[in-house]
Amino acid sequence: MKNLRNLPLPTLRTFEAAARHQSLTKAANELNLTDSAVSHQIRRLEAALACSLFVKAGRGLVLSDAGKIFAKAVSGALQDISTTATRLSDLEDGGGRLDIACPPMFGNTWLAKNLGDFCKDHPTIECHITLAENHRVHELKDIDIGVAFGPGGWPGKWSALLAQVNVAPVCSPRLIDVIGAPIVKPADLCKALLLHWDDGSEWRRWFSDTGLPDADQQARHLYCSDLGMAIDLAVQGAGVALVSDTLAGQDLKRNILVKPFSISIDIFGAWHVISTDRSLKRSAVRLFLRWLLACFDRQSTIDNVL
Repeated sequence: MKNLRNLPLPTLRTFEAAARHQSLTKAANELNLTDSAVSHQIRRLEAALACSLFVKAGRGLVLSDAGKIFAKAVSGALQDISTTATRLSDLEDGGGRLDIACPPMFGNTWLAKNLGDFCKDHPTIECHITLAENHRVHELKDIDIGVAFGPGGWPGKWSALLAQVNVAPVCSPRLIDVIGAPIVKPADLCKALLLHWDDGSEWRRWFSDTGLPDADQQARHLYCSDLGMAIDLAVQGAGVALVSDTLAGQDLKRNILVKPFSISIDIFGAWHVISTDRSLKRSAVRLFLRWLLACFDRQSTIDNVL
């Protein structure tokens, strides 16, 4: 096997730029190098790897099959290095109090089940959680981070999308035993207790989308003022709730809750994280945002903003 301990590491950044642009000239412009310098570095790298990373295509160059594989690895590695370096920089002076506000439906479901991981990894940051009505989260003063459901774009605030929201029925696997019959079609849900956190309009819309506009009238209903309580009732096998993957994700992964059907409805909004330009200057805030956005696979936001 070829010894790659002497792999010319400085050439990797040049290769990543050339692979991303599919052009040596554009890579040279980005890196403030000459075309010949870029070409020389690519040849050095190819010699070390003993394979061609680019092949001719018309008047230009495209990645070879080997080049595509290597470009994916190099790009990921450089991104990991950059992210870690930035995180270490923040860790150096990160710490102190971090005030977080969110509505109970997010705090009692997603945040309560995930925040411990952040606290474990960042012992110098002291989190303080405030539960507030969703429409008031962006108005609260002296809050470093807010999470709220809505359209985004709150005046005077920085915000970033976490997750679009669609809801689908979820229930405990034990519910089948409770109702004494399998759930194989949407109409079967009428045998169970329907759990609401609103006035019932979401369930009516869900049944309408399945072609059963009046089915909910045949069911029994239980109304809660908080979605977190509706989810807890579903976990206990009391009935069926309409919930998004965002809030029920952990329970679904652990099979505490299941989806009888994949049919979902859009509830016309999304979860956003909110902050201010002043708070974004704090290392603790940036560390939390990197963690939160990574949990929701919002890597592009991390790259572009943080």
